Amino acid sequence: MVALWYLLVLAPFIAIPILWWNYRRRQAAREQVVGARWQSLVKEAVASPAGSAAEPQPAAAVVAAPVPAAAAHYAPAERVLDPAQTVLYYLLKNCLSDHEIMPRVTLGSLLSVPAAVVGSEREQRQRLLARETVDFLVCDKAMKPVAVIDLLAQEAPAALTTAPDFKSRCLAQSGIRHLCLVRTSLPRRDELRGLVLGA
Repeated sequence: MVALWYLLVLAPFIAIPILWWNYRRRQAAREQVVGARWQSLVKEAVASPAGSAAEPQPAAAVVAAPVPAAAAHYAPAERVLDPAQTVLYYLLKNCLSDHEIMPRVTLGSLLSVPAAVVGSEREQRQRLLARETVDFLVCDKAMKPVAVIDLLAQEAPAALTTAPDFKSRCLAQSGIRHLCLVRTSLPRRDELRGLVLGA
């Protein structure tokens, strides 16, 4: 009976080192498997043609070319959005909290050229779309475009409403709402949501 009590008292002192040793052995086995996988991935990367290119790329030579000291570093822009854009951005974030607001988006990321257009005409249209930007893009939570907002220095001339420019025509054809606001007279917060969503 006494021997049984001694065994019960000593059991934790025997079991804990055995469990610890077993855990360390399994951990070492896992690390060995992971190390072997890593080595095989590295060997595949080195053996692939992209990884074993002996000749330097032409772009590397351009980067390595000496650059004048004055043009050696880029300077950050003082601010990404001007004061009127900043105010409108915060108004939109506040009024449309259930939507995503993105500033300065190109039409090329919003619209795609019809599949029927091919060849040089397709490339030309893609270049035109890439050149045009909008001040703000409003998307729903699924990142689907809902509306586009541009800030104008003054009221849009009558000619723009009768003969819309390239940007307005493209957005009208795609069905994305295009809203032009005058930067000196932004709408009130309580009416902005209705203007953007057309409600």
